[in-house]
Amino acid sequence: MRLPAFDYELPGNLDEALELLNTYGPNGKILAGGTDLLVRMKQGLALPTHLISLKALPELATIRESEVGLRIGAAVRLRDILTYPTLEDRVPGFFEAVSSIGAPSIQHFSGTIGGNLCQDNRCQFYNQSSFFRKARQPCNKAGGKTCYAWEGGSDKCYSVCQSDAAPVLMAMEAEVVVRSKQGERTMPLAELYSSVGERPLTLADDEMLTEIRVPNPGPGTGTAFEKLTYRSAIDYAVLSAGALVQTEGERITRARLVIGAVSRAPLGIPTAQNILQGRPPGDEEALDEAARAAANAAEAFIANNMAQPAEYRKQMVSVMAKRALSRALSRTGMTEAT
Repeated sequence: MRLPAFDYELPGNLDEALELLNTYGPNGKILAGGTDLLVRMKQGLALPTHLISLKALPELATIRESEVGLRIGAAVRLRDILTYPTLEDRVPGFFEAVSSIGAPSIQHFSGTIGGNLCQDNRCQFYNQSSFFRKARQPCNKAGGKTCYAWEGGSDKCYSVCQSDAAPVLMAMEAEVVVRSKQGERTMPLAELYSSVGERPLTLADDEMLTEIRVPNPGPGTGTAFEKLTYRSAIDYAVLSAGALVQTEGERITRARLVIGAVSRAPLGIPTAQNILQGRPPGDEEALDEAARAAANAAEAFIANNMAQPAEYRKQMVSVMAKRALSRALSRTGMTEAT
């Protein structure tokens, strides 16, 4: 498969990049590492006429400290995050998530944090060559009127958000900065995702993600990330889980759980907070209950949109949820590591 023809744009600063996005609208796409976009272009799933490179924009490739946490440019390479001093100790869940993305070669040379958060949703019936897709009528995501991943079809697209970094960052209540020629807005990371499979991001055509703000967890707080895959590298997640747990005294005061790779957007489990808050850290029954709540919530979204059986993924949600919660809890200093 070959790349279709396009014009390569190399803006010298962020304002120039935003001007180009404003000019080309839906025909212009941001090119950072290209690990997702270029593959989709070869498959005929994305056909931009202009690629706007971030290569010459150092302001998007820096990590800065602030009073409340880290400010990470959207074009920061994954490897630069993994080698940032003290990051593994401060936010181990985020470190684990970034470590799981792609392979070391991708992390070092091309993969960016913004690209991972903004990658398009995936489905085994959609992410195929044009030759494969022509064997049947287009699905919802390809402009058709059905979803082949859902038994009997559906008027909703059941493609899956495959970002590894998003679940744990959402559990940590990270924020993102989005800019366009018209201005800037800051919002919770959760609001970056639309929960609409056909257009999974809430970004307008002239907007781009410029920064991720990762808050300091604070005392008595632990974070963790779990990812289920068949291979140790390169694989997309069968499913994943990001967790944050905070304790004070002998009680859990805060708990956030987000399940990844099961729905059109990372799936927050607010009932986990309700179940765990006020419970002692060693309460295994509470952890089991929170994990079951995650499985129940995810069941309504899991479709046959991957090579792995949907039933297996449903069964594993509670397993991965409990692992993430247990490890986050162990990092609060209140329990032994699990």
